[in-house]
Parts: sequence; C-alpha cells; structure tokens
Amino acid sequence: MAKVNRVKQENEETTKGTLFSVGIVGAVILVTYLVLYGLYMVRL
Repeated sequence: MAKVNRVKQENEETTKGTLFSVGIVGAVILVTYLVLYGLYMVRL
C-alpha cells in the first residue's frame, strides 16, 4: 500500500512539472509571436 501511495505522489509531481514546462514553452511561443507580429505591423 505504501508503494502505491509513493508512486501516485511521484506521478503527481511529474505531472505538475510537465504542466509547468509546457506553460513556459507556450509563453515563450506566445511572446515570440507577439513580438514578430508587432514588428510586421510597424513595417506596414
């Protein structure tokens, strides 16, 4: 029973870390898109 709880806890930590990493990557992509769009609009 203790092993099941430990595995579940490790899985939750892995999920939190994955969501955090995906969020960071998404934020970088969004900022890059906004900067490039802004540069495009300035040149029009």
